[in-house]
Amino acid sequence: MKWFFFLVLGGASWAIRILGEGVVSDPAASALLALGCLILGGMLAGDLVSRFRLPRVTGYLLLGLVAGPYAVGLETLSDAAFLHLFGELALGLIALTAGAESELSSLKKRLALIFGITGAHILILPLAGLALWLFFRTFPVLGPLRPQELLAAAALLGTIAVAKSPSTTIAVITELKAKGPLTETVLGVTILKDMVILLLFTLVNVMAHAWVDSIAVNLHLLAEVGMEIVLSLGMGVLLGLLLGIYMRRVGLYLPLVVLAIALVSEEMAAGLHLEHLLICMAAGFVVRNLFPKEAGEFIEALELSSPPIYVIFFALVGGDLNLAVLRLMWLPALFFVLLRLGLTWTLTTVPAALNRAEPAVRKRAWMGFVAQAGLSLGLAARIGREMPGFGEKIALLIVAGVVINQLLGPVLWARALVTSGEAAAVPVKEIAGAGSLLKQKESSP
Repeated sequence: MKWFFFLVLGGASWAIRILGEGVVSDPAASALLALGCLILGGMLAGDLVSRFRLPRVTGYLLLGLVAGPYAVGLETLSDAAFLHLFGELALGLIALTAGAESELSSLKKRLALIFGITGAHILILPLAGLALWLFFRTFPVLGPLRPQELLAAAALLGTIAVAKSPSTTIAVITELKAKGPLTETVLGVTILKDMVILLLFTLVNVMAHAWVDSIAVNLHLLAEVGMEIVLSLGMGVLLGLLLGIYMRRVGLYLPLVVLAIALVSEEMAAGLHLEHLLICMAAGFVVRNLFPKEAGEFIEALELSSPPIYVIFFALVGGDLNLAVLRLMWLPALFFVLLRLGLTWTLTTVPAALNRAEPAVRKRAWMGFVAQAGLSLGLAARIGREMPGFGEKIALLIVAGVVINQLLGPVLWARALVTSGEAAAVPVKEIAGAGSLLKQKESSP
């Protein structure tokens, strides 16, 4: 019945948009129509893929990919711009969850491992950059480039190879209610890399502009980004203290309060040029570690308020993935993805082994760093704008790589958590199998 209702709603929406062009003239009405299709379709797609032991996030992404502006068109580009608030809200909730899952006592035991893996991942930049430089010299898929442009392109793509999707990693952890050394390690590296990638991209972007335009390198931007990170963390600590005090003194309507915190963080970040994700991560970390008695209620409130927002967010992310770009850039995109996978596996496994990490961490931690989404797409758009000529082709290559990584990443990460035994929420098919086995045991003499 639910699928029938979705098909009716989707069919009516498609007919209004395609057959009756101009009927939906109010952008708010158009966005609400798209919102209804994404929520209902995303939930159904999540239920469907979970039967095949896939994370629900994959279902949301696939629904967005099919319903998005580059496919069927139930959601248009103007709808996506109108619904951007849901994306910022989801990122805030995801970052609050990341902070809330980071217990200081557990992180202390893993600091050497977390810093070791993060430091090793920074080496992806020069190694991937060198491999891509050689690839573009052999296969000029970006067109004829001057030597300095070729160097800039390889360096920028090397930076993107370091980037990952914290939202996808944390969403899968939340869905599976995962806990354990693998989860703690990947989560710690994810939080640290979110700060590192901002500094790396700023540095490489400044150097790339200097190479292309033959000007001196301006490192003032790097200092500005460093100050931005410090101020974001400070603002997050303040919000976390206020939230903790509210929970201790009042403690009412917590699911609504955490939504309000995410929205306040987004507004402060936009107005003060701070980092929304870092603010929320710091706030969640403060609540978890300075208000331990209230931490359980905080996590429960996040679990209650997050699911519908996650559906919308990942459906919108799926809508941003353009398969037509993949057809255009499949060869360099395939090389980029395989290169990134190989480096990620090596530079996660080696430091994990050197730090004598648990077997699950050594074998499967790399799977938590495959997905790429909003940050990489945002950086791609910036490169396309700021590097006229060859920047547009780099952006296309990044988008093509993100399409593959974002569809592959959640599946690999969910598999890692399930096979390591850290996933508390067992997929539907496994529950069904366990139930039938239990019945057989009860009926046997």
